[in-house]
Amino acid sequence: MDASRSTRRGFTLVELLVVIAIIGVLVGLLLPAVQAAREAARRMSCSNNLKQLGLSLHNYHDVYQALPPLRVRDSVLATATGTSTWNTNNINWAARVLPFMEQQPLHDNLDYTIPYWWDDSFQPNGNFDVARLTVVPSFRCPSDGGMGGVAWTAPDGTRVSGSPASSGWAHINYFASVGPDSGTTVNGSNCLGMFTEMSNSSSVRGQTTTFASVTDGLSNTVALAESVIGFPRLAVNSSLRSQSGYAITPVTGDLAAVANDNGCGTGSHDTSSSRARGNTWLRGYHPSSMTFTTLMAPNSKLWDCHSNSGDAMHAARSLHPGGVQVAVGDGSVRFVGETIDIVLWRHLGGISDGMVAQFP
Repeated sequence: MDASRSTRRGFTLVELLVVIAIIGVLVGLLLPAVQAAREAARRMSCSNNLKQLGLSLHNYHDVYQALPPLRVRDSVLATATGTSTWNTNNINWAARVLPFMEQQPLHDNLDYTIPYWWDDSFQPNGNFDVARLTVVPSFRCPSDGGMGGVAWTAPDGTRVSGSPASSGWAHINYFASVGPDSGTTVNGSNCLGMFTEMSNSSSVRGQTTTFASVTDGLSNTVALAESVIGFPRLAVNSSLRSQSGYAITPVTGDLAAVANDNGCGTGSHDTSSSRARGNTWLRGYHPSSMTFTTLMAPNSKLWDCHSNSGDAMHAARSLHPGGVQVAVGDGSVRFVGETIDIVLWRHLGGISDGMVAQFP
């Protein structure tokens, strides 16, 4: 018998446990770094999406000499078809920029002249059904799985979960700024932010806010921001809904106090899938799929709220640590920390409040 074989020995149990422990420590040290690297990549992808959307707004403006409306209530179409203006096209601003982000074939499925277009009986070819289920990667932040179950701690300390958006629509993470305002205003009347609703007497799609209206400067004004699909909200209207029409008085000292009170008060947690945050990039009916307000801080600790289709108190939110990404009016993209001064944030949302704020 070979003597060398008789003296060979394997790992003892203690040695094996030590090796396993060392491997566990190394994995524990490496895992946060790997996760951080993955989040950095997702954040970069999200930034690229916002950059593309910001440039698409400029291209849209070059063609129509105006920004896309949040939605359109078409009185001519309503009269011709005997329906309510609320049931005319109401197509989301995001759908309107599709041709300017290499999505012309998808946009070709849309018909702005059909009332009740979400009803199959009004669709001559079913193209809207194709469009509303089409996921557009540029409308989605990769840090958000879009399942709507994000956990959040309400102001009273209660742990709540978001509600899943409807499976009948493709979702969106990017939203248009109505500035320090709590409603979707009509035809730019008292409009405080970059975007406004359009109530028209013709089917012109470009009649809304212009870059010339942004007298505070495009490089000093927020245009778009991200939010979390299905984020929790209360089914009530904010008491700050309006002081003049829909518009809130431009940011002054009297509004600085509402950093801890956005007027949402108390109400039931809205779990409707069709009204969930970011439910659809196509249908511009519920503000939860269209807008955010700079009346609320990024990643606000306060509830989002609204109970009807005419106003909204939604904050910019993200699943990126520490803040949110925004597209600025000049086409650039910024990361805004959730600790930003609330009055500065409101000024950055205003297009012509006379307070030319700069990003920190």
